[in-house]
Amino acid sequence: MKIHSLSSRTSIRRQQGVALFVALIAMVLLSLAGVALVRSVDTTNSVATNIAFRQASIGPINAAVEAAVNDLFKAKNIVSQNVNDPAFGYYALLQGGEAANGVPAILAGDYGTMKVAYAAAGLPVPTAPPFLDATTKMEVRYVIERICNGAGAGPWTVTIGACDTLPPKVSPAGTDNKYGTKAIPLPPIPNFRVTIRVDLPGSNTVSHAQAILR
Repeated sequence: MKIHSLSSRTSIRRQQGVALFVALIAMVLLSLAGVALVRSVDTTNSVATNIAFRQASIGPINAAVEAAVNDLFKAKNIVSQNVNDPAFGYYALLQGGEAANGVPAILAGDYGTMKVAYAAAGLPVPTAPPFLDATTKMEVRYVIERICNGAGAGPWTVTIGACDTLPPKVSPAGTDNKYGTKAIPLPPIPNFRVTIRVDLPGSNTVSHAQAILR
């Protein structure tokens, strides 16, 4: 028959208590490691999704820039550059209240607020490709601003000092073919800023881009 003393039984109970304490600590550490791993995977997926969206938005952004070029210079759908033409997303002046990153207020903010404000301003709502993609569901909106500051009701003509301009290409020869005499004055050439916003409805994913047209 095996007989244990009282002191040995007390020692066994103490050892069992220490083992339980160590096991609880190990479980807590494993739980923390699991939570950290899940958060790391979520962050990685989020970054990968954002990168993929950014790459996918390059095509629609280029299409928006080409549409602006066509409306301004090729088809000349914007009849007068001296007045606002919301139907083509055009403003003869820089719009006030732009965000800190240079995005016009009409294209800033969350998707719901921007969508309502954009439609209320009479700007073209994306209803067909390339500004509404049936596969990816991406929506593209853009604003064309002539880089000018002004006041009053308009129309606003281009003036040096009030607009960001290029010097006109003037021939040094005059109308009598003599250098520097009777040269025909030409108006300064304004610069235009195109700001594009690409949204993926149902998510917080948004991409902004800007281009300068000369």
